[in-house]
Amino acid sequence: MLSVIIVIVIIILSVILAGIGAYVVIHSADEKEEVKPVIDVSGKYAVVVRPARESITAVKPSENSIRAWLETQEQLTPEQRKEYLDKWNASIEETIKTIDDGDQNGTVTYRIELGPKGKEYVKFVHEENFITREQIRNHAEILPPYVLGCDCKLLPKQPWENPSKSGWKAVVPTHGSSYDVPDWRHLA
Repeated sequence: MLSVIIVIVIIILSVILAGIGAYVVIHSADEKEEVKPVIDVSGKYAVVVRPARESITAVKPSENSIRAWLETQEQLTPEQRKEYLDKWNASIEETIKTIDDGDQNGTVTYRIELGPKGKEYVKFVHEENFITREQIRNHAEILPPYVLGCDCKLLPKQPWENPSKSGWKAVVPTHGSSYDVPDWRHLA
């Protein structure tokens, strides 16, 4: 009789411990959810990318640097200085938005639309060139704006766009791994 009671107690304790274990497992699973990082697909391989804003701000001049340089340009009125600075900031924001949108919808190639002012300064890229997301991650200096007053834009490259019969060409570095990006201290 004593052995039956011991077996029943062992079974009851086993059920209670199993219930406690299930409770802990179920409730700890909720705490471990993590936010997945945005990824960029580069060919067959997925690579975690740096946010566009972080890449661009690492290589483009700061607003304070631009403002300080504009103050040295005596031929400009305060309104013109503000206009150049506002246009630079708007162009940076537009470029960041284009890349962020591309990261969300899977765009991995872009093109630069050269405006009339930008063509005078930007010689390292042409209308039929494309830029990959990997190049953007590694060399954000190749993104517009290039000089103050620049009217160049970054646009997603669509597969059906073909500006010339020779097709699209990649932007290639000219000196090892550097690009001939113009110095931003020009007024377009």
